[in-house]
Amino acid sequence: MDEAIPSDAHHIHFDQGETETLLELPPGRHTLQLLLGDEQHEPQDPPLISGKITITVQ
Repeated sequence: MDEAIPSDAHHIHFDQGETETLLELPPGRHTLQLLLGDEQHEPQDPPLISGKITITVQ
């Protein structure tokens, strides 16, 4: 939690004020979670993090 949040296929940044997104995920089970980062993409201290949700894509 002391490094910038990466920007890759597993870490999506909402840095334009987005309130929703469309994810194209392969079939299977996926776990999603939100983590609030600052303008340098570093987590808040203490971290503000959502609970995890698990979805199944068919």
